[in-house]
Amino acid sequence: MKLHKSGEDYLEAIFVLQQKKGMVRSVDVAQHLGVKKPSVCNAVSILEQGGFLVKDEDHFLHLTEKGRETAETIYERHCYFKNWLIEAGVEDATAEQEACRIEHDISEQSFQKLKKWKELGHPEETNGD
Repeated sequence: MKLHKSGEDYLEAIFVLQQKKGMVRSVDVAQHLGVKKPSVCNAVSILEQGGFLVKDEDHFLHLTEKGRETAETIYERHCYFKNWLIEAGVEDATAEQEACRIEHDISEQSFQKLKKWKELGHPEETNGD
C-alpha cells in the first residue's frame, strides 16, 4: 500500500510522539498535527488496514515493524532537509515547513545521492548516476 503525504505525516507524528511520550493516543496525534480527532481516526483506520499500526484495547497506537520502518525513513528525510535548510540560513519555522514538503516528494535514489554528496564535502564533479 502506497501512502499519501497525509498518511506519511500521521506515521511520522506517531513515531515522534512515541519517542517523546512512549504511549500515544489519537488525541495526542490531533494536538501534535493541529487537526481534529475525526481526521486522526480516519487516518488511523487507513493505516491499520495498510498494516502500519495497531490500536490496543486502551486505544493506544502502536507502529508495526512496517510502520516503524516507514516512519523512520520519513523522519530521517525530514531531519536531514530541516537541518540542511537551517545550515543554509533558513529560519527554523520555514525550514520545518519546507522540509515537510521535500521529504514526501524526493525519490529514495535522489535522497541517497544528496546524502552521499553532502558527506563527501560537495565535490565539484558528479557523474549524474
